[in-house]
Amino acid sequence: MKTLKKYLITLAIGLLSTFLIVWYRGIFSETEPVKIFHTLCDAFFIAGTLLSCGGLLVFSSNEGTFDMIVYGLQSFWGMFRKNRKLKHETFYDYRESRSGKKIKFGYIVFTGLFFLAVSGVMYLLYLKYV
Repeated sequence: MKTLKKYLITLAIGLLSTFLIVWYRGIFSETEPVKIFHTLCDAFFIAGTLLSCGGLLVFSSNEGTFDMIVYGLQSFWGMFRKNRKLKHETFYDYRESRSGKKIKFGYIVFTGLFFLAVSGVMYLLYLKYV
């Protein structure tokens, strides 16, 4: 049930962004199928790309890509605190504490891929009218 809720929330965010893009581009006043499918293809593609790339960014973070940057910034800002007590004395300690804190990301990527697939269908319908 928790997983379904994550998918539904991510799907709602994607649909909201798609609706906003479609509304901004004025699809509700269009009558030509070419322009309608072009706008729908663009909107679903943008939402799908943002969701997929966001999920891949979470995957990248889980693998430790940004650990050195985060540790360095925490250490740097820690120098300016009055009570200079670091959570992690060394980078190794920081990496060990982060190793158990993985964020799930599959639902974001798969929802983004769904939006990209819908964009592909809209593109095929667009090509039918061109």
